[in-house]
Amino acid sequence: MWRLVGYISAGAVADIYVLICESPVLRIGEAYPKTMSKQTYWYILYVHANKEQRVINDFKQAFYKRELPYFIEPFCPESEYYYRNKKERNFGRVYRKRPLFSGYVFLETDMPQEEFLQEFADYIYKSEDIIRLLKYGNTNIIALAEDEKTKFEYLFKGKRCLGHSVGFIEGDKIVITAGPLVGREGLITHINRHNRNATIQVNMFGGRTEVKVALEIVDKK
Repeated sequence: MWRLVGYISAGAVADIYVLICESPVLRIGEAYPKTMSKQTYWYILYVHANKEQRVINDFKQAFYKRELPYFIEPFCPESEYYYRNKKERNFGRVYRKRPLFSGYVFLETDMPQEEFLQEFADYIYKSEDIIRLLKYGNTNIIALAEDEKTKFEYLFKGKRCLGHSVGFIEGDKIVITAGPLVGREGLITHINRHNRNATIQVNMFGGRTEVKVALEIVDKK
């Protein structure tokens, strides 16, 4: 947006107007602010075991073949886990990654759910690798609720991977000092100090799901 801030008179020839641009200027590699972005949705496919990557590849191909005016980014959320191989640890490779939800493929897109269902319901039904598209109960609401989506995004920290956390135990209280579980201690339901992991509860489509995440307890007071 341009705003007039003044002008310089040049006599009978012309006047020079002074304008400033109030629109945000983006440097190369910078993303638009969220206020300028379209709303995005997360749809989740439940697929057969070990078919996640094939579903991702096939769905992207099917999506872009249709030349729709939307984007899509399928992904499988991951979590870090403590790797016990001593030789690997000597090289500093202490943590590895694995699927956070085995058998689930997440679809991030700006395509509204009504259009998504019209375009892909038949494709999903006929797929040999996809079991079903998740939804809320008996409704046709297939987009993960914004509050549930926001909590996942907080844990992923923009990486689509739930990294390891570090903390200590004081009495019967767990205190997380580093990692995605900082301030989210209430999600923890169980800790295995030997394997350096914890079980947390997360909400998805109105239900609660338990997943294992990497957690190192460095002290117990």
